[in-house]
Amino acid sequence: MKQKNLAMLGVAVGCGLVAAVAVAKLSAGGPRGPETTKVLVAKKDLPVQTQLDEKEMDNLLGWADMPKNLVPPDAVTDIEAVKGKSLNRTLKQGNPLSITDLGQAKKLILPDGCKAMSVKATPVDAVAGFVKPGDRVDIMYVERMGSGKTRSAILLRKMLVLAVNTVNTLDEKTGAAIQQVESATLAVNDRQGNLLALADEKGKLKLMLTSAGAGDSVPDKEGDIEWMEDPFEHRPAPVVAAPKTDVPAPPKTEQAVVARKPVPLNTLINSDNVNEYFATVELKTAPEGVVKNPDDLKGRYIVRSVEAGQYLYKSLTGNDIVKVEAPPAPGPVSPPPTAKTVVASKKIKLPRFEQVIQAGGGAQKVIWLEVAPGQWKRFDSEREAEEFRPDADAPKGDEKQPDGGKVEQ
Repeated sequence: MKQKNLAMLGVAVGCGLVAAVAVAKLSAGGPRGPETTKVLVAKKDLPVQTQLDEKEMDNLLGWADMPKNLVPPDAVTDIEAVKGKSLNRTLKQGNPLSITDLGQAKKLILPDGCKAMSVKATPVDAVAGFVKPGDRVDIMYVERMGSGKTRSAILLRKMLVLAVNTVNTLDEKTGAAIQQVESATLAVNDRQGNLLALADEKGKLKLMLTSAGAGDSVPDKEGDIEWMEDPFEHRPAPVVAAPKTDVPAPPKTEQAVVARKPVPLNTLINSDNVNEYFATVELKTAPEGVVKNPDDLKGRYIVRSVEAGQYLYKSLTGNDIVKVEAPPAPGPVSPPPTAKTVVASKKIKLPRFEQVIQAGGGAQKVIWLEVAPGQWKRFDSEREAEEFRPDADAPKGDEKQPDGGKVEQ
C-alpha cells in the first residue's frame, strides 16, 4: 500500500509541474502592445514662425513614446537638428515634429506701408499646398447674388504671401498624419484689407499662384473690377430675327437704381433687403453718379433718407453709420389769435312819411322817419334817410311828428 500511495503522489506532482509549465508558456506567448519609438513633440500649441531657441527648448518641445504607425517618416529624433530653426506650420500640443516642419529662423518682414492679414483657405484654395511664403498670388472672389446668379472677379493681383498656416489631421483608415492648409497670411494696405474682409464675409476667396514679380495692385475704382457672370446658367436659345432694312437700331440704354419705397437713415443694405428696397430702371442716359447695380450696395449704409421713386446716388451711401443729433426741445406754443366776430348791423324798416314844403315860390321834399314811438326825424334827402341807423343816430328832442301827417301847402 505504501508503494502504491507513493506512486500516486509522484503522478500528482508531475501533473502539477506540467500544468505550471503550460501556464508559463501561455503567459509568455500572449498579445503585446504596439511597437513604439521616441520622438520630439510639442509641449503646447506652437504657432507658425515660432523660433526654436536653445534656451526655450525645454518649454517648447519634449520626448514622447508614440506608436510607429503614427510617427511621420521624417520625424525628428535628434534635438540638435532643431536648435536655431523656426516652424513652417502650426503645431498643436502633442503633435510630432518632422524635418519638413523646420525652416531657417527669420523674422517676418513687412513691406513699407503694409500690414499682415490672414484669410481662411483650404488645400484647394491654396493651390493644393503649393503656395509658400514669399510667393505672389492673385485673389479670386466668387459670390452668389441675391437673384440666385453667381459671378466672379479678380479683386487683387500679385499679393505677397507672408506665411501659410497648416495643421495635421489623422487619416481615419491608416491613422497617418496628413498636413492640411488652414489659412494664408498676406501683406496688405488698408484698402486691400477692407476689400478682403468684405469679400470674405459675402463670398469665397481663392488664391491663384502667379509668377514672382515686384509690386502689387488694387483697383482704383469699382469699374476696374471685371465681373464674369455664370456661363453655365441655363438660358433659352436666342431667337434671331431676320434683319430688316432701313430700320434704325434700338437706342442703347443704361440702368439706374431707384428706391421702391422710403429707405430710413442708417439702413444697412444686405442680401436680404436689397431687392426689397431697390429696383432698376432703363434710361437713355443715366444721371452722373447714380448707382447702376443694386448688388453694389451690399454692405453699405444709407447716410441720407431716400424717398420712394428717388434715384440712388453713390453720395447717399457710406461705409459707416451717420450720427444723428437730437432735435431741440420744442418751446411753448402760443395759442392762435382769437378772430373778432363782426356782426353786421341789420337795417331796420322804420315808419316813413314824405312831405312837400312850398316856400318862397319853390317846393322841397322832406322825409320823416319814426325813430322812436311818437318821435319823428326829418331828412332833407332820400340818401340821408337810407343811411340813417337808429343805434348810431339818436333822435333829436326838438323834432316832432308832422301835423296830422298832412302835406303843407
